[in-house]
Amino acid sequence: MSGDGGYEGESVLAPPVNIGAPEDLAPLKAKFVHYPGSQQLILWLPQDGYAGYSVLRIHGPGGKPIEDTALTSRLNGRVQILIDTWPWPPGPYHIEITHKEGWRHELSLEKLEEGIAPPPPAPPVIEERSGPIVYRDSAGNILPDLDLELREREFARLAARFGRRLEFEGNARAGTIIYIEGDIRLRFYHEMCTHPVHFSIDIPPPEKWEAATGRPLAEREDILEFLAAETRRRQASRCNYVIYPNRIDFVD
Repeated sequence: MSGDGGYEGESVLAPPVNIGAPEDLAPLKAKFVHYPGSQQLILWLPQDGYAGYSVLRIHGPGGKPIEDTALTSRLNGRVQILIDTWPWPPGPYHIEITHKEGWRHELSLEKLEEGIAPPPPAPPVIEERSGPIVYRDSAGNILPDLDLELREREFARLAARFGRRLEFEGNARAGTIIYIEGDIRLRFYHEMCTHPVHFSIDIPPPEKWEAATGRPLAEREDILEFLAAETRRRQASRCNYVIYPNRIDFVD
């Protein structure tokens, strides 16, 4: 004993478990807090403490009963339970929280002799894998590889850009030209005109481009240049084209 009515030893907690509980119900959460002359075990229930819980039961070394009381009388709020472990002598302890439906939460712990340090936490398991380096934080959680994600997005964008094409609907008098780039589909109406313009493609002016197409204004010039050049190559190889703010004219 290291003080009047109390023991200074640290407590080592085993992982909480559920016995017979619904599969989707999480176990308890537990934390041991230790200060000189004071210590406390904090428990958090995975659901409302007034939702059918019945008894909090604690056994100490040799199975000695420490506490057997209604769970609701020990609640601090609706899910938290505070247990003063300062009076507990060193040894093993077992905590049960039962539910009226017959299942229970369990937590085992070992209170150490004063001056004995608890074992260090197990190092995080490092996942072995081939391929890019996997970065983790101090808790062992995988950090996103932003460079890899950026490269993958850029490769996908380039693949879509190199695979872009046009589809034509209608006839020579009027119809629709569909610009296709990956998942992008942009439709442009065209119609035959009078000399010297053979036909014209309607396009949204710059101030209406984003609202009409859903594409950034920065992409407008490149898309329209491809639209004009590819249409000329496939449909009007003897014509030249002129791109105006609201149309593309194909002329002699």
